Amino acid sequence: MKRLTVLVCLLLASRAHAFVLSEDPLEEKSTELGLMVRLFSFTMAGPILRPPYNPLGDANPTGMGLGDLRLSFEHKSPRLKLVLHNQLTTTARSHADVGLFSLGRGAEPRRWLPLDTDLVDEGGYTLRESLDWAYLSVTLGPLTVAAGRQPITLGRGKLWKPLDLISTFAITEVDTEYKPGADALRLDWTVREQTILTLLAAAGEWQDDLLTGSSFALRGKQGFTWGELGALAGMVRRDVVLGLDGAVDLGRFDVYGEAAVHLLTDESPSPGLDQRSRAVVRAVAGATFKPTAKLTLSPEVFYNGFGAWDAADYLGVATSDRVAMGEMYNMGRVYVAGIALWEAHPLLTASAALMLNPIDPSALISLGLTYSLAGNMSLVLGGYVPAGRVPNLRASPLPAPRSEFGLYPHFVYLELKAAL
Repeated sequence: MKRLTVLVCLLLASRAHAFVLSEDPLEEKSTELGLMVRLFSFTMAGPILRPPYNPLGDANPTGMGLGDLRLSFEHKSPRLKLVLHNQLTTTARSHADVGLFSLGRGAEPRRWLPLDTDLVDEGGYTLRESLDWAYLSVTLGPLTVAAGRQPITLGRGKLWKPLDLISTFAITEVDTEYKPGADALRLDWTVREQTILTLLAAAGEWQDDLLTGSSFALRGKQGFTWGELGALAGMVRRDVVLGLDGAVDLGRFDVYGEAAVHLLTDESPSPGLDQRSRAVVRAVAGATFKPTAKLTLSPEVFYNGFGAWDAADYLGVATSDRVAMGEMYNMGRVYVAGIALWEAHPLLTASAALMLNPIDPSALISLGLTYSLAGNMSLVLGGYVPAGRVPNLRASPLPAPRSEFGLYPHFVYLELKAAL
């Protein structure tokens, strides 16, 4: 699942400050060194964490503390851009075996280069060092080439982005300021004004002497006075993928949508369910309204062709390859959602979101507050409240799901971000 309410809330958080090592505005050159500190505290609670719902034992409540130290170096000139972001992450869990639903953080993209190291991994404590971004970008006239570990974002949805397949945020991602980098080569060619062609090649990871999880895609984007249209074609982790997306400005509000068609091959990742058709569709449509200058409303609907109509099939989807690699997080077929963002004060932003699975039915409600403590420091407080039927205890050998969000615990988080 991909970026619930915090996605919107954190968009207004203060940007990272950096120490300027050198700058020449006339020649558009700069060299910056930055340090971002992020501290997270997560708490999960609810009956779903206790036996027999949780076969691993009583984990109610479960707490987790996480700290990120991100050192960045960026050099920019009209033709050259060098970006290096190294991240040191420490994680402490009260229950090491509980990693439910990617709450707080999603799965990292499949990576080719071995640039991650677990310095400590003992029980519920880990210390990890990672070169999260490391890429060089060169611009020659209308052509820009970027090579290395870089963030790649596709699609237009707010909560769901069916086209954002190379590197995907979980829908309950707490902080979306830095998207994990993928090992990729990217070419952007500005054919003419408002016409851009993008070629992407992202290398996967080595498994059993084979390179798996690689992706190749060609995307075209055309702008108009009334909006923008895009198209994509490629091979993503051995699926043939065709996609369309667009956005239209209607004055008082705008509408957007995107759709991806997965043409499955014999080597495609497991979908978790038997697919009667070799073509699977995932699509999202939504709109953005601004009733007032400080209030933004965004309804959205999502169709997940890889999901299940029947709650009894959710466990099959949850254990599929596509969920394990972070390509998708929802287990159902149809969803309706709404997001509200309110600037209550220049220093305080409140957000609320509701994601509904109408087939179960079940829902996930999210609330968040972002307070700017200073120009380079912010405090984020939020939580998720699930609503839905808990699993059936009479099923054998394991409790059978009766709703998607009835499988979720209550989740509360606190984040402190400081740019030094």
